[in-house]
Amino acid sequence: MARISTYALDNNVVGTDKWIGTDSSGKNLTKNFSAAAVANFLNTKGVIESQALRYTYQNVEVGDVRASETISFSSTLGDTVSFASVTGWMISKNAKPNKLVETFYTAPLVGNQILITNAANPSSWGIFTWDSSVKNSTEQDFYDIGLTLVNSTGDLIAGQDYFISLLGNVGGGGDKTYVFFSPTPAVNVWTVTHNLDKYPSVSVVDSANTVVFGQVDYINTNQLTITFLFAFTGKAYMN
Repeated sequence: MARISTYALDNNVVGTDKWIGTDSSGKNLTKNFSAAAVANFLNTKGVIESQALRYTYQNVEVGDVRASETISFSSTLGDTVSFASVTGWMISKNAKPNKLVETFYTAPLVGNQILITNAANPSSWGIFTWDSSVKNSTEQDFYDIGLTLVNSTGDLIAGQDYFISLLGNVGGGGDKTYVFFSPTPAVNVWTVTHNLDKYPSVSVVDSANTVVFGQVDYINTNQLTITFLFAFTGKAYMN
Protein backbone atom coordinates (compact mmCIF):
# COMPACT_ATOMS: atom_id res chain seq x y z
CA MET A 1 0.00 0.00 0.00
CA ALA A 2 1.37 3.41 -0.99
CA ARG A 3 2.25 5.99 1.65
CA ILE A 4 -0.48 8.57 2.25
CA SER A 5 1.99 11.36 1.43
CA THR A 6 2.26 10.06 -2.13
CA TYR A 7 -1.45 10.43 -2.97
CA ALA A 8 -2.56 13.36 -5.14
CA LEU A 9 -4.05 16.41 -3.38
CA ASP A 10 -7.72 17.19 -4.00
CA ASN A 11 -8.33 20.91 -3.53
CA ASN A 12 -11.99 20.69 -4.56
CA VAL A 13 -13.66 19.40 -1.40
CA VAL A 14 -17.35 18.45 -1.70
CA GLY A 15 -19.79 17.14 0.90
CA THR A 16 -19.56 13.53 -0.24
CA ASP A 17 -15.77 13.36 0.04
CA LYS A 18 -14.57 11.00 2.77
CA TRP A 19 -11.62 10.33 4.99
CA ILE A 20 -10.81 7.57 7.45
CA GLY A 21 -10.88 8.02 11.21
CA THR A 22 -11.69 6.42 14.56
CA ASP A 23 -15.24 6.33 15.91
CA SER A 24 -14.67 7.07 19.62
CA SER A 25 -18.32 6.41 20.48
CA GLY A 26 -18.40 3.12 18.56
CA LYS A 27 -15.75 0.98 20.26
CA ASN A 28 -13.00 2.88 18.40
CA LEU A 29 -13.88 1.22 15.10
CA THR A 30 -12.29 2.59 11.94
CA LYS A 31 -14.90 4.34 9.79
CA ASN A 32 -15.31 6.74 6.89
CA PHE A 33 -16.33 10.32 7.73
CA SER A 34 -17.86 12.59 5.08
CA ALA A 35 -16.85 16.22 4.65
CA ALA A 36 -20.51 17.21 5.02
CA ALA A 37 -20.81 15.43 8.38
CA VAL A 38 -17.66 17.10 9.72
CA ALA A 39 -18.84 20.51 8.53
CA ASN A 40 -22.18 19.97 10.25
CA PHE A 41 -20.40 19.03 13.50
CA LEU A 42 -18.24 22.17 13.40
CA ASN A 43 -21.22 24.40 12.71
CA THR A 44 -23.69 22.99 15.23
CA LYS A 45 -21.40 22.14 18.15
CA GLY A 46 -19.95 25.60 18.62
CA VAL A 47 -16.42 24.55 17.70
CA ILE A 48 -16.15 27.56 15.38
CA GLU A 49 -16.58 30.82 17.29
CA SER A 50 -19.44 33.07 16.18
CA GLN A 51 -21.04 36.24 17.51
CA ALA A 52 -24.42 35.13 16.14
CA LEU A 53 -26.91 33.06 18.11
CA ARG A 54 -28.07 29.85 16.42
CA TYR A 55 -31.49 28.18 16.73
CA THR A 56 -33.64 25.63 14.90
CA TYR A 57 -37.14 26.64 13.79
CA GLN A 58 -39.68 24.23 15.29
CA ASN A 59 -43.28 24.12 14.11
CA VAL A 60 -44.91 23.24 17.43
CA GLU A 61 -48.21 21.43 16.97
CA VAL A 62 -50.74 20.31 19.60
CA GLY A 63 -49.13 17.66 21.79
CA ASP A 64 -45.56 18.53 20.81
CA VAL A 65 -42.90 19.37 23.38
CA ARG A 66 -41.21 22.69 22.67
CA ALA A 67 -37.53 21.84 22.26
CA SER A 68 -34.55 23.69 23.68
CA GLU A 69 -32.42 25.77 21.30
CA THR A 70 -35.42 26.58 19.09
CA ILE A 71 -37.49 29.43 17.71
CA SER A 72 -41.20 28.67 17.55
CA PHE A 73 -44.62 30.27 17.86
CA SER A 74 -47.23 30.10 20.59
CA SER A 75 -49.70 28.64 18.07
CA THR A 76 -49.14 26.43 15.04
CA LEU A 77 -48.27 28.52 11.97
CA GLY A 78 -46.95 25.76 9.71
CA ASP A 79 -43.67 24.31 8.49
CA THR A 80 -42.96 27.40 6.37
CA VAL A 81 -43.59 30.89 7.76
CA SER A 82 -42.76 34.03 5.80
CA PHE A 83 -40.57 36.49 7.70
CA ALA A 84 -42.94 39.21 6.44
CA SER A 85 -45.79 37.76 8.54
CA VAL A 86 -43.86 37.52 11.82
CA THR A 87 -44.75 39.93 14.65
CA GLY A 88 -43.14 37.91 17.44
CA TRP A 89 -41.93 34.45 18.41
CA MET A 90 -41.09 32.22 21.34
CA ILE A 91 -37.40 31.59 21.79
CA SER A 92 -35.49 29.16 23.99
CA LYS A 93 -33.33 30.57 26.77
CA ASN A 94 -30.54 28.44 25.25
CA ALA A 95 -28.93 28.89 21.84
CA LYS A 96 -26.90 26.19 20.13
CA PRO A 97 -24.89 24.42 21.44
CA ASN A 98 -26.57 24.68 24.86
CA LYS A 99 -25.50 28.29 25.46
CA LEU A 100 -27.53 30.09 28.13
CA VAL A 101 -28.20 33.49 26.53
CA GLU A 102 -31.50 34.65 28.09
CA THR A 103 -30.03 37.83 29.59
CA PHE A 104 -29.09 38.90 26.05
CA TYR A 105 -32.79 39.08 25.13
CA THR A 106 -33.31 42.22 27.25
CA ALA A 107 -29.96 43.96 26.92
CA PRO A 108 -28.75 44.70 24.35
CA LEU A 109 -31.52 43.37 22.08
CA VAL A 110 -34.59 45.27 23.32
CA GLY A 111 -34.96 48.50 21.36
CA ASN A 112 -32.45 47.49 18.71
CA GLN A 113 -32.59 45.84 15.31
CA ILE A 114 -31.59 42.25 14.67
CA LEU A 115 -30.80 40.25 11.54
CA ILE A 116 -32.02 36.65 11.23
CA THR A 117 -30.63 34.52 8.42
CA ASN A 118 -30.99 30.92 7.32
CA ALA A 119 -27.70 29.26 8.32
CA ALA A 120 -27.55 27.30 5.06
CA ASN A 121 -28.97 30.05 2.84
CA PRO A 122 -27.99 33.63 3.79
CA SER A 123 -30.17 35.00 0.96
CA SER A 124 -33.15 34.14 3.20
CA TRP A 125 -33.19 36.86 5.84
CA GLY A 126 -35.27 39.21 7.95
CA ILE A 127 -34.51 42.46 9.78
CA PHE A 128 -36.66 43.22 12.83
CA THR A 129 -36.77 45.66 15.70
CA TRP A 130 -36.65 43.59 18.91
CA ASP A 131 -39.41 45.36 20.82
CA SER A 132 -39.84 43.34 24.00
CA SER A 133 -38.76 40.25 25.91
CA VAL A 134 -40.96 38.58 28.55
CA LYS A 135 -40.44 35.15 30.11
CA ASN A 136 -43.36 32.91 29.20
CA SER A 137 -45.53 32.39 32.27
CA THR A 138 -46.16 28.67 31.65
CA GLU A 139 -43.02 27.59 29.79
CA GLN A 140 -40.25 29.10 31.90
CA ASP A 141 -37.44 28.01 29.57
CA PHE A 142 -38.82 30.23 26.79
CA TYR A 143 -39.33 33.93 26.17
CA ASP A 144 -42.09 35.75 24.30
CA ILE A 145 -40.43 38.21 21.96
CA GLY A 146 -42.26 41.13 20.33
CA LEU A 147 -40.93 42.10 16.90
CA THR A 148 -41.53 44.79 14.29
CA LEU A 149 -40.61 43.93 10.70
CA VAL A 150 -38.18 46.28 8.97
CA ASN A 151 -37.47 44.31 5.78
CA SER A 152 -37.20 40.69 4.71
CA THR A 153 -36.98 38.11 1.97
CA GLY A 154 -37.46 34.46 2.80
CA ASP A 155 -39.03 32.17 5.35
CA LEU A 156 -38.63 30.20 8.54
CA ILE A 157 -38.58 26.53 7.53
CA ALA A 158 -39.14 23.76 10.06
CA GLY A 159 -36.01 21.82 10.96
CA GLN A 160 -33.62 24.40 9.52
CA ASP A 161 -31.16 26.49 11.54
CA TYR A 162 -31.09 30.28 11.79
CA PHE A 163 -28.59 32.84 13.02
CA ILE A 164 -29.68 35.90 15.01
CA SER A 165 -27.21 38.79 15.20
CA LEU A 166 -27.43 42.30 16.62
CA LEU A 167 -27.48 45.21 14.16
CA GLY A 168 -27.99 47.92 16.77
CA ASN A 169 -30.01 51.13 16.48
CA VAL A 170 -29.63 51.35 12.71
CA GLY A 171 -29.92 54.86 11.41
CA GLY A 172 -29.59 55.99 15.04
CA GLY A 173 -29.68 59.49 16.32
CA GLY A 174 -33.42 59.33 16.95
CA ASP A 175 -35.07 58.92 20.31
CA LYS A 176 -35.36 55.30 21.45
CA THR A 177 -38.76 53.74 22.00
CA TYR A 178 -39.95 50.55 23.68
CA VAL A 179 -43.03 48.40 23.14
CA PHE A 180 -44.28 46.27 26.04
CA PHE A 181 -46.65 43.34 25.49
CA SER A 182 -49.02 42.63 28.38
CA PRO A 183 -48.33 39.60 30.59
CA THR A 184 -50.10 36.28 30.05
CA PRO A 185 -52.44 35.60 31.76
CA ALA A 186 -53.74 39.17 31.85
CA VAL A 187 -53.21 41.22 35.02
CA ASN A 188 -54.25 44.75 35.99
CA VAL A 189 -50.75 45.89 37.03
CA TRP A 190 -48.03 45.83 34.38
CA THR A 191 -44.41 46.05 35.50
CA VAL A 192 -42.31 47.34 32.62
CA THR A 193 -38.51 47.27 32.36
CA HIS A 194 -37.81 49.47 29.33
CA ASN A 195 -34.11 50.37 29.86
CA LEU A 196 -34.55 53.72 28.08
CA ASP A 197 -32.64 55.57 30.84
CA LYS A 198 -35.35 58.24 31.10
CA TYR A 199 -38.93 58.82 32.27
CA PRO A 200 -40.78 58.07 29.02
CA SER A 201 -44.26 59.06 27.95
CA VAL A 202 -46.62 56.06 27.97
CA SER A 203 -49.51 55.15 25.66
CA VAL A 204 -51.56 51.96 26.06
CA VAL A 205 -53.90 50.10 23.71
CA ASP A 206 -55.89 46.90 24.16
CA SER A 207 -55.98 43.94 21.76
CA ALA A 208 -58.43 45.86 19.53
CA ASN A 209 -56.04 48.87 19.42
CA THR A 210 -58.41 50.97 21.56
CA VAL A 211 -56.63 53.47 23.79
CA VAL A 212 -56.76 52.53 27.50
CA PHE A 213 -55.79 54.84 30.36
CA GLY A 214 -53.96 53.68 33.47
CA GLN A 215 -51.93 55.12 36.34
CA VAL A 216 -48.22 55.29 35.52
CA ASP A 217 -45.75 55.15 38.43
CA TYR A 218 -42.06 55.59 37.67
CA ILE A 219 -39.81 53.35 39.77
CA ASN A 220 -36.62 54.72 38.19
CA THR A 221 -35.39 55.78 34.75
CA ASN A 222 -35.50 52.20 33.50
CA GLN A 223 -38.61 50.73 35.10
CA LEU A 224 -42.24 51.71 35.71
CA THR A 225 -45.64 50.22 36.56
CA ILE A 226 -49.02 50.84 34.93
CA THR A 227 -52.13 50.14 37.01
CA PHE A 228 -55.56 49.62 35.44
CA LEU A 229 -59.04 49.13 36.86
CA PHE A 230 -59.27 45.71 35.21
CA ALA A 231 -57.03 43.08 33.62
CA PHE A 232 -56.76 42.93 29.82
CA THR A 233 -54.29 42.14 27.03
CA GLY A 234 -52.64 44.82 24.95
CA LYS A 235 -49.49 46.88 24.45
CA ALA A 236 -47.79 49.86 26.06
CA TYR A 237 -45.69 52.21 23.96
CA MET A 238 -42.92 54.19 25.65
CA ASN A 239 -40.95 57.01 24.04
